[in-house]
Amino acid sequence: MTTMLKTQVHVVVIYLLIQIAFSQVKPGSDLKWSTLKSVVTITNRLGDGSTLKLHCKSADDDLGLKILAPNGSWSFKFRPSIVPGVTLFFCHFTWPGQSKWFNIYDDDRDGVRMGIPCIYCIWDIGKYGPCRFSEIDDAFNICYDWNGNRRS
Repeated sequence: MTTMLKTQVHVVVIYLLIQIAFSQVKPGSDLKWSTLKSVVTITNRLGDGSTLKLHCKSADDDLGLKILAPNGSWSFKFRPSIVPGVTLFFCHFTWPGQSKWFNIYDDDRDGVRMGIPCIYCIWDIGKYGPCRFSEIDDAFNICYDWNGNRRS
């Protein structure tokens, strides 16, 4: 490939990624570059009155220990890499007698180029694994086992 053709391909790919990102912006919101940040919200839905402790990290950021009361929530924002498959945030969850890990944001699973993307990634954490909110179905029905396998 010539240098000029490679440059044209890169411009088209970047344009398409921007179009996909803008298509995910909620109607009525101000369209600013800051709206392209992803938001992860985690809610304690253990259901037995237990406090949920969580510690989330990426390769670059340690978000620290958070403690959620029953039905309590916590959120964080970040800007996913424009390089596909790079952004990953994982969390360690503990509650009495349990210690679990889960990739709370995995660009290969949740990124705008994937089948079930999320800009607003809203998770309920239950004893049997996390469930993500589906805007299409208006329900927490994108559920995973603690080992990361999708539950049906």
